[in-house]
Amino acid sequence: MKIVSFGDSFVFGSELKNNSDGSKSWIAQCANDLGVDYETTSIPGCGNDSISRNIYEWFSCNDSTNVLAVINWTWGSRWDYCVPSTDTWITVGPTCVPQKLMRTLDETQAHHVHKFYNDTLWGSLLWHKFRNLQTIYAAQSYLRQKNIKNIQTYMDYILFNDEWHCPPHVKELQDLVRGDLLLFEGKNFVDWSRDKGFEVTNTLHPLEDAHSAAKTLWIETYREALQIDN
Repeated sequence: MKIVSFGDSFVFGSELKNNSDGSKSWIAQCANDLGVDYETTSIPGCGNDSISRNIYEWFSCNDSTNVLAVINWTWGSRWDYCVPSTDTWITVGPTCVPQKLMRTLDETQAHHVHKFYNDTLWGSLLWHKFRNLQTIYAAQSYLRQKNIKNIQTYMDYILFNDEWHCPPHVKELQDLVRGDLLLFEGKNFVDWSRDKGFEVTNTLHPLEDAHSAAKTLWIETYREALQIDN
């Protein structure tokens, strides 16, 4: 049996001590306590396009028998972009600066992509919602068709906002994906951690006490999904 996790820094456990391989996150702790193998595909700072791509990639190359996919969908304002000249994926978003992009792009390209995001993509809440709901729905459909066991949570409440930028095609997608998406007792991981009084860094990463409590919160759900006897 095995748990494979998909997500960004929250799933990886960024800023946890001695966690260079992602083995200290709440999901990894659950796997350890359940006595099952663990692997993470999480990429700190990525968007939902990358998360869905990792789902398809992992299950196209591995047997899904006795595997539980644990997925935490991230902020909808992040955009994953494939650089045509290198086929390398990068992510742009509200906290992205040209210096980060220059790890992959030259200076001119980095400033161009950064400006394009801020001038064109950042302000389109309707497109954020539609694009991310489509991405999540496609991944959910894939998991269902392949009969892959999965537990999904999400960060961005905007996905289900129905007061603005919510035409019928968005509402339809909201209804289609909502049933498979869970929260941490009604909140995303960051807000849940804060409400419990756990330490959260300035870059919004819950730390050790939050991950330990999240393990307690989710372990029985994972146990049931894997059909492991107590």
